[in-house]
Amino acid sequence: MAKQGIDMRVVQYIMGHAHFDVTMEVYNHLGDRARIEKEVAKPDGMVVNF
Repeated sequence: MAKQGIDMRVVQYIMGHAHFDVTMEVYNHLGDRARIEKEVAKPDGMVVNF
């Protein structure tokens, strides 16, 4: 789920973790590379109006 970009709050609920920090500690590292690549690509698609 983390690798597919599912919201980590949803992962928390599905996995039954009472605390968000547990979910982040256990699963967050799995999607790091894909998430970083996705975030870095965002500015390419942005339109800035001044």
